[in-house]
Amino acid sequence: MKKLLFFLFLSIVSYTSIYAQDPIVIKQDSSVRDLDEEQDVRDLPFRQRIRIGGGIGGLQFGNPTLVGVSPMVGYQVTNDFTAGLAVNYQYLKYSGIDAINSYGPRLFGQYRLHILENILSKAFAQAEVQKYYGSFSGQSFNNDAQFLAGLGIGFGGFQITVLYNFSYVNTNSNIYTSYNPGLLSLFGNSNSNSSPIVIRVGGFFF
Repeated sequence: MKKLLFFLFLSIVSYTSIYAQDPIVIKQDSSVRDLDEEQDVRDLPFRQRIRIGGGIGGLQFGNPTLVGVSPMVGYQVTNDFTAGLAVNYQYLKYSGIDAINSYGPRLFGQYRLHILENILSKAFAQAEVQKYYGSFSGQSFNNDAQFLAGLGIGFGGFQITVLYNFSYVNTNSNIYTSYNPGLLSLFGNSNSNSSPIVIRVGGFFF
């Protein structure tokens, strides 16, 4: 009896030792690429390549009061290139004069800059064209199309973009003629502090 029990004990120990040395392999049938490899968005369905977001710019309260918002939608054409459409709205009010309300479409494209990834994570170049319509003192205005280009940095879906407005013109005459609704920088005196530099804060969040 003791010999039988000893034999069973050796058998169990031997069996456990042999199979404990075998590696456990978990098969993932759905895994078709290396985890470090970025998935090609062109393999995704259309709806999964749509990006929805928005931004704000030039917020200032006092004299003047400036509020700018810009909902936007984008389409990820490739892993590096995204094209999109936004609608800009801006409210500008100086003390003692009527408010300026302006709105208009904005078409833009963003291209990822791999050359800067060692310095700036998710850096990209952006170019866009925008057009503004609006009203001031009971009069409507229709600005010419404006062309902008610059660089941005992404942090997840959040983005900060600095652009130069190549269509900027400062007439140095009065608030109506010198006001450029394409500017999202802070406004002081429109004749002296307006700038062709446009700063956008926002991003794609869905």
